[in-house]
Amino acid sequence: MKPTFILLLLTFYNLIYCQNNGYIIRNNDTINVQFNVGDLTVRSFGKIGKLQEKVKYKLNGESITSKPSELNGFCIKSNNRNFCFDSFYEDQKDKGSFLFRVIGNKIDKLTVYQFYGSGYVGVNYNIKLGYLIKKENQKDYTFPITVPKAWKAELAKIVEDCPAYHKYVEDNIKKILFEDDFENYLNEYKKQCQK
Repeated sequence: MKPTFILLLLTFYNLIYCQNNGYIIRNNDTINVQFNVGDLTVRSFGKIGKLQEKVKYKLNGESITSKPSELNGFCIKSNNRNFCFDSFYEDQKDKGSFLFRVIGNKIDKLTVYQFYGSGYVGVNYNIKLGYLIKKENQKDYTFPITVPKAWKAELAKIVEDCPAYHKYVEDNIKKILFEDDFENYLNEYKKQCQK
């Protein structure tokens, strides 16, 4: 009876933990893999910060750790959405990072990335949230989030090319307090103004 129970337990474990829950992109090939990161939300600061340095996954039972210079990107399915990261690096010597793609794709008219910086400032551990904006016919720029008013100002700047939505932002949004609210406004802009 015990060997049968153990076999059933191992089978159940295999079904639960060994299913693919995302994919990596390497040399324009999409490869399904198993990530072991737990649940993700846009407020999973520590997890997203770590995923921007390196990513761990299983492929054909083998555990692999990849850095940004080794992959073009990856996506993890969690909480009914894909958390996608694109690789940004200066050369092939492991510089750069995977940036979390909030909306868009690398080739869209607008792509917004979220990035985290963390470390100690004196004796306090600090997490710094920032965004990289890539917009068609404009120079890329970044901005850090330090106060809620900064999000509204940056959102207004991003949506300037859509007068109706820009007016809505200026007239109706006082401040943006959370990452997912900023993302929702960007998605609404994309739905209304990007064709």
